[in-house]
Amino acid sequence: MNKILVNASFLLAFILVTFGVKAENYQQTKQQAKQQLKQKPNIIVILADDLGYAGLSSFGGQGIATPELDKLAEQGIKLTNFYANSTVCSPTRTALLSGRYQQRVGLDHIYFHCEADKGFDAQTNPTMAKILKNAGYTTGIFGKWHLGASEKFQPKAHGFDEFTGFLDGNIDFISKHNTESDVDWYKHHQPNNDKGYVTELLNDAVVEFIDKAHDKPFFVYFSQAAVHVPMQGPNDAPLRTDDFYTYKVDNKLPKAEYMRRYADMLTSMDQGVGRIMATLKKHNIEDNTLVIFTSDNGGEPMGVKHGKVNGDLRGHKVTMYEGGLKVPTLVYWQGKLIGGREETQPMLTMDLLPTILDVANIDYSGKQTFDGVSLANLLLKGEKLAQRDLFWMHRERLVMRRGDMKLIRTKAGNELFNLANDPNEKNNLAKLSQYQALIATMTKAGDNWQKETAIGVPGERIIGKPVKANWPCKRNLRQFNGGKKYYWQDGEAVIK
Repeated sequence: MNKILVNASFLLAFILVTFGVKAENYQQTKQQAKQQLKQKPNIIVILADDLGYAGLSSFGGQGIATPELDKLAEQGIKLTNFYANSTVCSPTRTALLSGRYQQRVGLDHIYFHCEADKGFDAQTNPTMAKILKNAGYTTGIFGKWHLGASEKFQPKAHGFDEFTGFLDGNIDFISKHNTESDVDWYKHHQPNNDKGYVTELLNDAVVEFIDKAHDKPFFVYFSQAAVHVPMQGPNDAPLRTDDFYTYKVDNKLPKAEYMRRYADMLTSMDQGVGRIMATLKKHNIEDNTLVIFTSDNGGEPMGVKHGKVNGDLRGHKVTMYEGGLKVPTLVYWQGKLIGGREETQPMLTMDLLPTILDVANIDYSGKQTFDGVSLANLLLKGEKLAQRDLFWMHRERLVMRRGDMKLIRTKAGNELFNLANDPNEKNNLAKLSQYQALIATMTKAGDNWQKETAIGVPGERIIGKPVKANWPCKRNLRQFNGGKKYYWQDGEAVIK
């Protein structure tokens, strides 16, 4: 009996020692993984809405003060040849989150709030927040979504732990009424009707999120509402109420009033960036946080008219000229980037996801491949990007850029520009005989790109042949507004 007890004790001791060693190794491995996770950089992507190329003072804005964003420009990198993936918002946002041409998900225009069956599907596409969440990040979106209104397309389905903002394309900055004049505001993924100015509420929400999540890797997608219509500063009256609706009134405003509102909106955005940077400093994580600022497309026509928000670039939002596609972009990472420099190589919104995964050392194992390329070596080491063709498609219009040559194909015919010596697209070369072979080559390349990339409606488009598109969200505005209209007279707004 004693022998059996001795052998049992020896066996038990052997098991305990062996298990103890394994447990210790397990704890060490767990601790190492935790430490590696902690060292992963935080990611903040700030996407302005309808901010033109000269929308910031650091990009030549006239009468525009953006001191906080200018600090990022001075200490970080200005990307002076950065393009939005589209000339309107939903497609660019799809490209940002997926790292792919939006035509791969069948999108070349926008998602309408009233169409519950349409949206960016996280189940069949790569999506930034879900990839980062699976890699251990806490994720939050603050602001505009515009990628589908039904639950299966909403931020939570895409891997966002936190959502404060709105689902539609734009809302009243005061009343929170969307394009259907319904209150469209969410807090912690739940419908809410917080009082206050939209941009300031979003600034508060981002700071609160960082305060809570700062001790582990986090991803912030700050999808601004500004400077999209309706033009409203913090102290302006609502333009959409329970008994009155107008989509926008910027064309009714005198220049001085338009620019005053524009400046108020931009100032609120800029102050929010300052608060974010102060919060990073407070938690001593500025040197472990990559900050990217860009816009979803060029400035609106009234901004171009009143404030030259696209600078000297031709065109505006919706057009396929540089003013509709080229956007101000800044990258900041304290101590990691050679700051105070400009990069002039062409880049697109869809490049940001591969870049973020690269700097965070995250391997993407999904079936889909990215169309975007990583900018990490360019940003961190100053290495040149490989030459590549770039494409933009909005409905029946297709643009291709090869080197400095840009071909625009529309119903009106072809336009060809050499952006190296004609950045403002004043000299159309398409009629000149010496460029016909190049146009033919680029046309064929564009057709092949559409065939290989576009699915659904974009795949069925005939370039140069417009198809009438009706706004699917119908309403009787005359009845809703009770015959009232918006006027600007004697220096103030009147609804009667």
